[in-house]
Amino acid sequence: MNVSGKVPHTIDRLKELLKKLGLLYLDNAKLTVTEKLTELVSAGVMLIVTLVLGIFGIAFLSGACIELLALMLPVWACYLIMGGAFLILIVVLALLKKKIVVNPIARFISRLVYEQRDGNE
Repeated sequence: MNVSGKVPHTIDRLKELLKKLGLLYLDNAKLTVTEKLTELVSAGVMLIVTLVLGIFGIAFLSGACIELLALMLPVWACYLIMGGAFLILIVVLALLKKKIVVNPIARFISRLVYEQRDGNE
């Protein structure tokens, strides 16, 4: 039995398999990064589109409220009331910043980074 010829062949085969394994891990990392970046960019685009449309919606709604109030009050008072309402919204948002803004963003990012694993892996 010639064992000495099998050892170099086994070592070469092991190197080849380890190289393939490393390339597979690299491909997996590339696909995972691509998936996460796609989710992050699509969420960013949706946020921007929603903000722009929301700003237009708020502008039209506040204009309608001013016109409605103008039927009963002077126009300057209507603008003062709407300005006060927006200032109250800013104060509420500042007070609840962590609950309304920071926590949802942290949850989204942590879901992206630390993906839930099912029991099959």
